[in-house]
Amino acid sequence: MDIDLQLFKNIMAEARHNDDLLDSFSPNQFKSKERLINHIRDLLIVGTNSEIVILGGWYGSILIPAFKEVKRITLIDSNKEVISIAKNRLFNHYNNVDFITSDVFHKDRKGRIQNANLIINTSCEHMRSMKELELDTEAYFAYQSNNMLKIEGHINCVYDLDDFKKQLPDNAKVLIEDEIKDDRGTRFLLIGKYDKSNI
Repeated sequence: MDIDLQLFKNIMAEARHNDDLLDSFSPNQFKSKERLINHIRDLLIVGTNSEIVILGGWYGSILIPAFKEVKRITLIDSNKEVISIAKNRLFNHYNNVDFITSDVFHKDRKGRIQNANLIINTSCEHMRSMKELELDTEAYFAYQSNNMLKIEGHINCVYDLDDFKKQLPDNAKVLIEDEIKDDRGTRFLLIGKYDKSNI
């Protein structure tokens, strides 16, 4: 097992005064992201030449280390403070990660997103439907949402997998669907691929 001691030290130093960072490593966060990571690994769609974009990525706490072997990871989040901490205090020793403070739907971000091999969004409940990205790409995607309507900031929850699928664009083909039970509700996972021919 390859342990990143520098990252561990960075996390420990920051977590002493940052409960929000600790929450990003909660058992529920680990459980849902581990399921996503394992499905992606099983599909064999990520390699050293891959470029991954993480939408609404928070600190990138679990996903960035999980895919650290790839060519490039771009994390986009609208929270300036979170991005600053991730860039300058947590992953400052990673040379293959770009951090962007922005709304993921901003037109200037579209090129970066659609040029990725894999688009990850584990925060679909916090933003508009992925259908609104209108991507012209053949990238794979891994999206998560949930039915936790009472949590602050959850503006776009779904009731089940079928409801979640309605938020995908017409050119998205689902390869894997999964449900992850949480002590607050259920997280829904859709993994698939965009098909340019069906735009």
